[in-house]
Amino acid sequence: GTAFVVQWDKVYLQGKEELGSFTFQAALHSSGRIVFGYKEIPVPVLQISAAQHPVKAGLSDAFMVLNPAPDVPESRRRTIYEYHRVELDTSRITNRSAVEFTPLPS
Repeated sequence: GTAFVVQWDKVYLQGKEELGSFTFQAALHSSGRIVFGYKEIPVPVLQISAAQHPVKAGLSDAFMVLNPAPDVPESRRRTIYEYHRVELDTSRITNRSAVEFTPLPS
């Protein structure tokens, strides 16, 4: 094939299931293009609470390290080291919308 596509289907916000479900895709094309497709976005992304987890949309280049948590035995603390980030304007993520990233010429 020429693309790898992942779809998240009927994803609900925890504790806010009554708002409806989200359905969206990410497609990685062999040409280097990356396309995010948003089929169902029941509430504006700007209205999603970031109290329990940050709300982000876009691309980032990062890696994660798991270190033992000194205060809780048998658990690990996750540290994310981010190199670069391209954030999307979340006000533009709506039903039946898409965002395309195209590679720079090399």
